[in-house]
Amino acid sequence: MPLRLNSGRYADAEASNLYEERQMQARQAAILIVLGSVACAQPRAELSAEHAAAIADSARVFLADFTRLSENAQWDSLAALYSERADFRFVESGEVRYASAAAIRTALSAVPVGTRIKTAYTDVVVQPLGPGVAGVAAQFATQFVDSAGVSFGFSGAITMTLQHERAGWRIVAGHSSAPVPRGP
Repeated sequence: MPLRLNSGRYADAEASNLYEERQMQARQAAILIVLGSVACAQPRAELSAEHAAAIADSARVFLADFTRLSENAQWDSLAALYSERADFRFVESGEVRYASAAAIRTALSAVPVGTRIKTAYTDVVVQPLGPGVAGVAAQFATQFVDSAGVSFGFSGAITMTLQHERAGWRIVAGHSSAPVPRGP
């Protein structure tokens, strides 16, 4: 093996040239592999108008089911609507609030007995993104009502990415935020 100097170059010029030639071949091979994979990749399937409409309708039904489960305090069923994917995230007002479906389950299990969460969605936009994937954006108004009828609420905007998994639509990412007072 040729002697390597501290600078990373070889003392033997012939060995150095051979090393550089092999490095160049490795780079060229990597470029060819990348180009080949891009050239052979299947183009993203465009959705027909009918398929896009079906995705949008199905996602709206999901949102209605989500609302119904929350209003009826069916926390286990509601928690099941969040994906178990390792990359799941839900952001609230600028911070990652839930990094897993398990964190959602923990939060829902802490809701006091008898509490209902009523949410009304307006200006709902469902964007079919591809087969089995949809983006949802809406305004929301949420009321927490405890067993004594005492309530508090807040409103804002929400976005969600839904993916159709084996058991149906699941939230794979989401965001909600409430308006922040702005200075002059």
